[in-house]
Amino acid sequence: MDAEIDVYELLGISVEASEKEITKAYRIKALQYHPDKNRDNPDAAKVFYDVKSAYDLLSDPKQRGEYDERQRARLAKRQRQNALSSQRKRMKSQLERDERAARSVHAEQHAREQQVREEAARFRDETLKAEWRRDKQMREHVRQAHAAEGEKAQHAQHAAEVLSEADELDRTIRVRWDGEQTQHSPESLRVVFSQFGELEEVVVAPVSTSNARRRGTGVRPASALVVFKSIAAAHALMHVQHAGPHIQSFERFWAGGAEPEAVRSTISNHRFVPAADSSTIDSTRRRSKRIPDISAIDLRQIPGSNLSFANFEALTLMRMRQCVAAESIQGACN
Repeated sequence: MDAEIDVYELLGISVEASEKEITKAYRIKALQYHPDKNRDNPDAAKVFYDVKSAYDLLSDPKQRGEYDERQRARLAKRQRQNALSSQRKRMKSQLERDERAARSVHAEQHAREQQVREEAARFRDETLKAEWRRDKQMREHVRQAHAAEGEKAQHAQHAAEVLSEADELDRTIRVRWDGEQTQHSPESLRVVFSQFGELEEVVVAPVSTSNARRRGTGVRPASALVVFKSIAAAHALMHVQHAGPHIQSFERFWAGGAEPEAVRSTISNHRFVPAADSSTIDSTRRRSKRIPDISAIDLRQIPGSNLSFANFEALTLMRMRQCVAAESIQGACN
């Protein structure tokens, strides 16, 4: 009989069964598994043999006691093993739970670190893009500023050239004042009007009584022609603001009868500049722009011209003096 077989379980009785219960159970099992009654069952003989061995063991009190002792020891061992197995299972389960929790914490920490790295990379990219945009805008602003300065310089140079190359008549202002109350000489007029720019010529016209008689006022106005070296200075005199009493006592007119075209075009293009330095203007070029012959000017054809005969005579005398001065200089050079 196999030592692992539980004889009580084999006979179908409890551990506390009496001898009569053991004998009764044996007879039932023997009849059930007798080989003569189980010819078709090849395992019946072995089971019958195990039943017979179990009955013999339990029928002997000494063998039964030893068997019970072994069974109790085996049961205690199995219980201890089961307890250890349960403890090991609990420890294993706890270890698995701890491991899963550690993995979860590690995964969460890794996810947070990954998120921080991604946010840092995104912030770095956005910062670089913002710096690139600012640098691009700054370069564009500098380029536009340089272009605007270049264009402004070109406009200023062009305006200075236009204004510096203006005809002498465009740079001439006719001034008029009360000749009876105030007497002015070319030198005193130079002192008054030099504050607006360098003067080229000042000619005081002879006093005429015809205008006063025609007007019926009895006032004898005096007039003079003030020729500036720059048309910008002439424009400044014509449009002076907050003028003092010395300037307010003069009536001012453009010698040509109207504001020169060079001034109008320059102002319309917003390119009017201060008076150019006359020292930088080539004297030959300025002389080439002067009116070649004052007799060629038909005052009646100049729109808005208010030149009186006296003013015209003063302008003619001024031209004659300039021609004589130019011929004397040329003779000295030859």
